[in-house]
Amino acid sequence: MKFKMPAINLLVIIIISFFLILTFISCSPRITDKIGVTEEESEGISEEEVEELEKEAVEVVDYESAQVGAEIKGYIPSFLCTDSDNYIKIEITNTSDFTWRSSGENMVRIGYHYWGQDVDYSEYDNPTRTSLPNNLKPGESATIEVLIIGITNKGIYVLQIDPVLEGHFWFSSKGIPMLEGRTYFGSCTD
Repeated sequence: MKFKMPAINLLVIIIISFFLILTFISCSPRITDKIGVTEEESEGISEEEVEELEKEAVEVVDYESAQVGAEIKGYIPSFLCTDSDNYIKIEITNTSDFTWRSSGENMVRIGYHYWGQDVDYSEYDNPTRTSLPNNLKPGESATIEVLIIGITNKGIYVLQIDPVLEGHFWFSSKGIPMLEGRTYFGSCTD
């Protein structure tokens, strides 16, 4: 016995299929969504730049087994302020085998740790972070002014500048040397 489908049923199935396909297409993320670029921003991007952004967007890194590295140049000043923002200028080079993202998920930012030498005041996982100016591919460098704030008790401290892969680890936990020095925090308005 052969089953015959009335023409109206076939037409209904075709129409429903068409709407399902349209819904899927309209709900699928556009490439500009995947690469973190708004539609207005994408109008001025060349085809080569879109390809590069697509490559970065799909880069999947196993951070636990990746080669992690950083080279930090600079120095810790001998005096910093307890009552205003402090900026320490560093040059940092990505010696990892993956691109450091400057925004979004899995971004690398510059943080710091400190502990008092003559005062009982310290913080390891300080929430203050300084963002990278842009993504840094392996071998690339950037000059950054690291914001140091929140130390309000006068005294001598050890200050350590340490990159952090947000949501994963501090670079120092992988054996990467930090920029470290002793400094005195005092009032700058007295």
